[in-house]
Amino acid sequence: MDKILAVARREFLATVRTKAFLLSVVLLPGLIVGAIYGTHWAQRRAEQEKLPDRHIAVVDHTGQLFADFAAQVLVFNQQRPNQRIELEQIPPHMFDEDALRDRVVRGELYAYLIFAPEAVEGDGGCTLARQDKVLEVGRRLEQMVNEAVATVRLRSAGIDPTVIAAARRPVPLREVEAQTGQAVTSNITARALTPFAFMFLMFMGTFGISQGLLTSVIEEKSNRVIEVLLSAVSPVQLMAGKILGTALVGFLLLGVWGAVGFGSAQRYNVADLVSVHRLVLALLYFVPGFLLLAALLAGIGSACNELKDAQSMVFPLSLVTVIPMVFWFYISENPSSVISIALSFIPPITPFIMILRICADPDTPVWQIASTLVVLWLSVLCAMWAAGKVFRVGVLMYGKPPSLRELIRWVRLA
Repeated sequence: MDKILAVARREFLATVRTKAFLLSVVLLPGLIVGAIYGTHWAQRRAEQEKLPDRHIAVVDHTGQLFADFAAQVLVFNQQRPNQRIELEQIPPHMFDEDALRDRVVRGELYAYLIFAPEAVEGDGGCTLARQDKVLEVGRRLEQMVNEAVATVRLRSAGIDPTVIAAARRPVPLREVEAQTGQAVTSNITARALTPFAFMFLMFMGTFGISQGLLTSVIEEKSNRVIEVLLSAVSPVQLMAGKILGTALVGFLLLGVWGAVGFGSAQRYNVADLVSVHRLVLALLYFVPGFLLLAALLAGIGSACNELKDAQSMVFPLSLVTVIPMVFWFYISENPSSVISIALSFIPPITPFIMILRICADPDTPVWQIASTLVVLWLSVLCAMWAAGKVFRVGVLMYGKPPSLRELIRWVRLA
C-alpha cells in the first residue's frame, strides 16, 4: 500500500505543478465568473452608455399609428435617457423614399419607418431602413411598432387598451418543492442550463483529467522511465497508484469548479439549483465514473507506444461519451422517458446521464439511482481487472500496437 501511495503522490504532484493544470484551475472558473458577472456588467453598461440621439423619420400612411408609436418611444426614452429616440413625422403627401434613404446614408437620420396603409386593418406591415444592424435596437423598434398597432386595433374594436393591459398584468408565481415546501428559483434560464452545467463539469473532471493518465503512461513508456519504476513496484501497484493520483487531481479540480458554481448560485439567489443533495449525488457518480474511464485509458495507454495509436483506440470510447452532450436537452426535458432510463444503464455514460436526470428531476426514483450505481461499480471492478491484465503485459511491450483480439488474449492469459 505504501508503494501505491508513493506512486499516487508522485503522479499528483507531477500533474498539479504543470502550467496546463494551473490554467485549468484558473481558466474555467474564470470563464464561469466572467460569463456570469461579465454579461450582467456588459448589459448594464450598454443600457447606461451615452449615445447620440437616434433620429427616426416616420411616414404613417394609416393616419392612426404615429401617436401610439410616439407614446411607446416616450416610454423607451424614460427608461433609457442616455439613448433617446427622436421622431420626425413626414406627411404622406411629402413622402419620398429615395430622399429618406439618402438622408440615412448621409447620417442625417438614424433610420426611417414607413407604416403601410393596410398595417392596421389588413395584412400590410411596415418598412424600416437604418445604417447599423444592432439587433437590440431592431428588436425594440419591432416591439414598439407591434404595441402601437395592437393599441389602435383594440381602440377601433371599442376596447380600452388600458383595460387589456391591466388584465394581462403578470402575476408573480412562487414555486415550492412538493415535499419540503421550500421555494424553488423562478429563473427559467438557470433551471434549464443547470443540468448541462453539472454534466459538463463532471465530463471535464472525468474524461478530461483521465486523458492525462493516458498521456502520462505513453510518455513514460516511450522514454523508458516506466522500466525504472517497475524495478521498485509491481505493474498492478504502478497502475493503481497512477489511477489514484489522477483521481486526486480530478477531485481537486471538481472541488474548485464546484465551489465557484456554488458561490455564483448564492450570488444570484438560485442556490436551490446547486443543493447539497445534488452535489452529494454528483460526487457519488463522479468517483466510479472516473475510475472506470481511468482504468480503460490506463489499459489502452499501456498497450500503445505512440499517442496517435492510443487516440485511434480511444476514438470509439470518445464517441460513446459524446452521447450525453448530444442528447442533454432531450434528457433534461424528458428525464423519465424510456430512452433516458435506458441510457442511464450504459456504464461509460451513466454518470453524465444520471446527473442530467437528477438535476432536471429531483424526484428521480431512488431505485434507479441505487441500481445505476451498482451497475457502475460492477463495471469499475471489471474494467480494473481487465486493465490490470492488459497493463501487466503491455507496459513492457514495444512495437506494433495490439489488435482487439490480442488484447482479449492478454486478458485471458495474463
